[in-house]
Order: sequence, then structure tokens, then C-alpha cells
Amino acid sequence: MGRITVDLLRRRAEHNDRCLATLQEIGLHAQGIQRLELLNQHCRALRILLLQNNLIAKIEGLHRLKELEQLNLALNNITRVQNLQRCESLRRLDLTANFVDLPGLLSLRSLAELEHLEELHLLGNPCASWPGYRPYVLGVLPRLASLDGKPVRPSERIAAAQQLPELETRLRAELAAQGIDPDAVAQVEDDSLLEGEVQETGHVDEHGQLVRPWCPATRILEQREAEAEAAAAEAKRRAAQEAGAGLLGAGELEHPPRTGFPPLAEGDVLYQKNEGKWEYVLGESACGRSLQLDVAFGRYLDTSAIQADVQPRCVRLLAKGRLLQLALPEEVAPDAAVAQRSKVTGNLLITMPLAGGALVRAPRPAGAQNARAAGSGRAGSRAGSRAAELAAPAELPAAVLTAAEDDEPPPL
Repeated sequence: MGRITVDLLRRRAEHNDRCLATLQEIGLHAQGIQRLELLNQHCRALRILLLQNNLIAKIEGLHRLKELEQLNLALNNITRVQNLQRCESLRRLDLTANFVDLPGLLSLRSLAELEHLEELHLLGNPCASWPGYRPYVLGVLPRLASLDGKPVRPSERIAAAQQLPELETRLRAELAAQGIDPDAVAQVEDDSLLEGEVQETGHVDEHGQLVRPWCPATRILEQREAEAEAAAAEAKRRAAQEAGAGLLGAGELEHPPRTGFPPLAEGDVLYQKNEGKWEYVLGESACGRSLQLDVAFGRYLDTSAIQADVQPRCVRLLAKGRLLQLALPEEVAPDAAVAQRSKVTGNLLITMPLAGGALVRAPRPAGAQNARAAGSGRAGSRAGSRAAELAAPAELPAAVLTAAEDDEPPPL
């Protein structure tokens, strides 16, 4: 089952440079989310929150979103409307195809103090089939301008206000006849489906088919089954990839996202790696006193998500858990390396002064290629290997990478 994590929020906030503090819109639909969390702490500037097609059973943890205007919780497991009283800016609430039943109608009074709420969607909930559903909702929430996509006429609003006492009495009487305490159901919610195992809800019919009723437990069971099928398919794909790599002898397996640079020891063979398929150019500077690596990361990748490691005979970058590792043709001075990030293109330029002060060019036969080498991540096979003498790691200071972010990289 899915959870809301900081990593998920940052991945969904790439349109805002992965910055959560100023994020105004985020889509978290179809993630298998069961519980609302972290939004209060990290995304307080949200105006639009899309959470449709998840497994959320309770509205909670949104009371600090003072600027929230649109909340979409369609196709979830919600049975009560609550914990939105502090979302003063809320204008549109979509609860289409949830499980708000007849007792859940009493919880709509929690929205009465939201003076900006003008659009509400409850179509597809069990409560929508009650004969007095529409006039009751309009009587409880007289500020609504639209209910279930249908505009509210002034005459309809007046009639609903007149019918509300009678409808309230009738609703409470029907609940009492079913053995339900009206005062209790307006306050109590059942979150037991989120804990432990969920019992099978279906039965096998005469044709041997599993038939399940439409309820929150069924949606959780189906989500778990879909996740299990996806995991099995991924394991099968991985096994086939490994088998293919073993047969061909040249295939490179897809590496899981890395959390840090792999260790390097003196004498190790240094393989060229471009796991992120980044386009890059490695060559000498115009003055001939340094090497320059220009990597096209794109402008929407946050600088804080990039790690750099410059060593005397190699340079390594880590972004989105993918490694770019290149051997250098000449020895450089790691401590003097400088990184610059373009705000226009997002390209990262690392300038690495040569240890000897100038590039030493070896004699080349006629027709040899220029010293500058260009690389592209579009090739899927291993680029080759090069032995390198590695000194003690000398990572590029993060302060250098951040301080140069506003500068435009000089031309190569």
C-alpha cells in the first residue's frame, strides 16, 4: 500500500523545482494512499490538492492548509466528512463515489462554517439515493452555488431552508429505526480497515466466480491484489533481464536507485557509467588549463538533488539515484574544481583545473579525433572501461555547487 512520503511529494513537485514550501498544486491520485500525512508540515501553501482514486478512509491532517481552495477526494473510502473546519479558503470539495451513507449526511454540518465553499460533489455515495438528499444538503449548506454539478437556484435554496427541520427529523427517525444513534454517528469514524488484515468480503457463485460487494474492504483487497500482481510482473521482468544479460554477455542490468557514491579503491578498474542517460560533453576549456564537464540535467531538477565527487583522475555525479561516472584524460586538482548551474537550461558545468596547470597533448596521427569527447545517454550498452589511479576521495563541496547556481556557465 502506498504512503505519502517526502520523496513522493518532491517527485510530484518537479513543476515547482521540487520545492514544497511554495508548492500550490499537487496531484497524488492513484497512489494507493490510505492515510493523509505530511501535507500539514511540508505543503502549507497548497491551493489545489488532487487525491482521487486512492484508499483514504478518513479526512485528516489538512487543518493547516489555510490557502486550500480545491480538494478532490473522489473514489476513496470516506464515510464521514470532517476535519475541514480550519480550511477557510476551501471553495470546491469533490467526494464523488465514496461511501458517505445516510448517517454520514449528519457530518455535513462540519462544512457549514466554510463561507467560501460553493461547490460540492457527493454523487455516487449511498446518501445520494435518499429521497430528501438534495434539499437536506442545501438546507445544511445554504452557501452552495452548485451541488453535484447542478447549479442551485435561489428558489431551490429558499425551499430547502423551509424543509430542513422536517428533513432533519425524518432522517433522525429513520436512523433510530435502524438502531443507530444519530448523535453518535455524526462524530464517530471507523479506521479499523487500515489496521491488520482485511477479511475476504466476497463469495464464489454457482459459476465458480468470486463475487464481492462494493465496499471499502473490497477496494483495499483489490488494491493489494493489483500490487501483488505488479510485483510478480516486475520480478519476472527482472529475471528475464538477468537471463538475457547472462546469455549475451554484454547486457547491463538496470541498477536500482543509489543513495550514495559506490566506494572506490586504488587499483580498481573504473567503468564509464551513465545510468541516468544524461547527455554530456567532456573536454578542455578554451584556455587549455582545465577540463570541463557539461551535463544536461534539465531546469526542473533541483540543485539540492545533485551530488558531485571530483577526484584526480575521475569525476562522478549522482542525480535522482543515477550515477554518471567518467574517467578523466588528465589529472586534475579536485580542491580547485568549481560547479555552475544554469537557471535557463538547468545544465551543470564542472570546471576542473589541471594539476599541472596546462593540458599536455600527446602526438596524434593524422585523422585522429579532436580531444573533446561528447557522450549521450541514449546508448544502452556499457560504454567501456578505463583503469584509473585513484587518490583519497575529494568530494566537491556542496557550498561551491550552491553558490554558483545563479551564474551562467561559460561556453565550452
